[in-house]
Amino acid sequence: MAAAVPNPGAADPEPAMVAVFAAVTTPSWALPISEFLENGVLPMDETETCSTGVFQHCVEQDQGIEILLDIHQGECGHHAASWSLVAKAFRHGFYSPKALQDAESLVLKCEGCQRFSKRSHQPASALWTIPIA
Repeated sequence: MAAAVPNPGAADPEPAMVAVFAAVTTPSWALPISEFLENGVLPMDETETCSTGVFQHCVEQDQGIEILLDIHQGECGHHAASWSLVAKAFRHGFYSPKALQDAESLVLKCEGCQRFSKRSHQPASALWTIPIA
């Protein structure tokens, strides 16, 4: 089989210009928020338009899990229940749509929480009668 020999008389073809665009997609839960910020359009459902009164920074799920993990096991961690972890994160201004589910799975995987959850954490004390006023 003969090899192709370039034709010395033919002109080289012009190199083609190619543009490459990187597309960043917005998560489905963030579409109403971005639609409001960009165009001022509110959702049709009134409950979705209510705000908590606290400016919250919406984070992606992996960042939300890191925040919950820091609260749960971090330097000042207290191995709290899942709902209190989420409440603390929300009070500090972070928001993630799946925060409660992430916190529940985090608490279920925590060995310390599972080992000591059944024990009473209150100090022993005598019973006191409550006077009726």
